[in-house]
Amino acid sequence: MWSSLSTRQRRVLIGLGLANLTLLIVAGTFVLTPEPETSPIPTPTLSSQAIECRTIAARLLADHEVAGTIAVYSDGSIEFVIGGDDPTAAWDSLAVSVEMTQRGCGPYDPIRVDVPDPSRVADRRLVVEARWIDVLAWSQGQIDDAKLSDRSKRTSYTRHPSAAQP
Repeated sequence: MWSSLSTRQRRVLIGLGLANLTLLIVAGTFVLTPEPETSPIPTPTLSSQAIECRTIAARLLADHEVAGTIAVYSDGSIEFVIGGDDPTAAWDSLAVSVEMTQRGCGPYDPIRVDVPDPSRVADRRLVVEARWIDVLAWSQGQIDDAKLSDRSKRTSYTRHPSAAQP
């Protein structure tokens, strides 16, 4: 049978055979190559104490009749994001950060409070950042509100209008 084929037909058959062999080797390599090890995506986890401290902070805020969210960070800081339209709720949040130490949480440093801006312009927010030592001195009456305010960092920003408010 081979001898009855022309040289051109023989070359085509040899080429097709080599192409088939190459295809089988490539496919076999893909099938037999082990899948790369996939590492799971790390998800941040909170310790049970951090969860408990957030719960305590939420209760204390509620006792002060303030609505908001609390985040406790692994770097030792805490952040209160206060809802509503009363910027004076920042003082309640600072008081809560002190009360938390009496319940086994903290102290946290720095303490950040995100409240509606005192200008009451829509979607304008104020972030107050205070150091623990200053908040403690304030809570003990060693410094007054004005002194604590002077020692705190303040930053205003405009929130995107579609952002949900706590």
